[in-house]
Amino acid sequence: MVSGRMEILASCTILCLLLTQAALADSSRIIEAEEIIKKIEQGQPVEYKNVIVKGDLKLDRLGTGERKTGKENIPNSAGRVEINSPIRISNSVVLNQVDIHELIFNSPVDFRGTRFKSRVFLADIWFNDTTNFNNARFEQEANFFTCRFNAPSIFSSAKFDQTAYFTTSEFNQKAGFVSAQFNQTAYFTEAHFLKDADFRSSKFGQGVSFRSAEFNQNANFKLAQFQQAADFYGARFRQAAGFDSANFIQDANFDHANFSGIANFKNANFHLESHFRNSSIQNAIFDNIRFGEDATFDSVRIENLSLKGTDVEKLNIRWSSIQDLAYDDSAYVLLRKNLDTRGYLDDASECEFSYRCERRAYLWNHDFGRWTFDFLAFATYGYGLRPVWPLGWSVAFILMGGLFFFLTNSVVRSTPPSDKTEISGNRIAGKEEGKVSIWESLLLATTYFTSGASNIISATTSELVPVGRGRYVVVLLRLLGWIFFVIFLSSLTRTV
Repeated sequence: MVSGRMEILASCTILCLLLTQAALADSSRIIEAEEIIKKIEQGQPVEYKNVIVKGDLKLDRLGTGERKTGKENIPNSAGRVEINSPIRISNSVVLNQVDIHELIFNSPVDFRGTRFKSRVFLADIWFNDTTNFNNARFEQEANFFTCRFNAPSIFSSAKFDQTAYFTTSEFNQKAGFVSAQFNQTAYFTEAHFLKDADFRSSKFGQGVSFRSAEFNQNANFKLAQFQQAADFYGARFRQAAGFDSANFIQDANFDHANFSGIANFKNANFHLESHFRNSSIQNAIFDNIRFGEDATFDSVRIENLSLKGTDVEKLNIRWSSIQDLAYDDSAYVLLRKNLDTRGYLDDASECEFSYRCERRAYLWNHDFGRWTFDFLAFATYGYGLRPVWPLGWSVAFILMGGLFFFLTNSVVRSTPPSDKTEISGNRIAGKEEGKVSIWESLLLATTYFTSGASNIISATTSELVPVGRGRYVVVLLRLLGWIFFVIFLSSLTRTV
């Protein structure tokens, strides 16, 4: 029995070894690069899987004056050779360098799962069909300088062990770099993304440059890892830019960047300095962000800003840069405290005023009683932050009181004036006994309004006496004068 089991086990082991050998034999099949080049020159499809490509894969000669073109590969009006052969070399190993430039590929180019052991130079190429480098690995420098991707380009899960260049390249269709890994510096300087650019969960081991890059559609950097400096200086985001949960280990530079849509940095972590100087953001979502060092927002312009749950202690921003801050009690309070600590006293006052206004709108829907008193505090003296408003109300009440006295004849003279008053030498004018002028009415209203708070203005002259309804107006003016004098002093002490 034991002997039978041993024989079965030995047979299985031998079978597994044979299958492994077969697989290794197939995967180690060597293809000469010259064979691939000839197929391309003759317009034949190139399809290989699990092979080893030996020799330099150079197609630069197709782009020179001594072109070796097949019947299907014809120079276009721009002087470039159009390659119509589909190229699929998947899950393979390319031993030597790849040197292809100034060509047009009208068919798919598929190197998914392929490992490039040497330098790859695919520069100034037009890809008119899908380009697929999904799960490919570039062990040496990868250069896609000034390429034009006119169809979807797929670099998801690709791994770049050395420097990667995509400088000034154009991605006219969706660019997919999901979970791509850049172990050295990645250059996307002045790259143009006309459709969605997807860098979700991508990892940048060294510095990355998107300086002056343009994103015409959505740019997605959700969960991206920036191990070294991230440079987005002068970048243009014309639609939504998603950096939610992104991790910036070193400095992040967004100076002079322009976000025309939503800039979502929710749950992002900035471990060192971050800069947004002279940038412009339409809608900024900075919820639950942690800043390890100062975040500089000098001369920035933000139309709508949300700071819910964010640690604003390291936020160096002026209130004048924010057009509207989303209502959140803790965000407003902490931001006001931060502005006050940095010595931006006027900014802190404006922040508090905006907070009270947003809170009033909230109370309108939740507590009408408190809204009523809150509205009175706003309308009379701007929550103590607008000392000019009580003065304006004072002038308005004095004018109304004076007009009331004059129009209703609520003030009379207790002693009649002299019957004749000389005017301009020989002219004699008579005054109607007991009649009070508009200026005397205003003076009387001013006197009563200020009498309850100060003696700056002299007491009421004994010849002017309120009668009828005027007596009630006098009491009201004295009461309002005392109230608005206290309100004015209160707001003045808070703002000076």
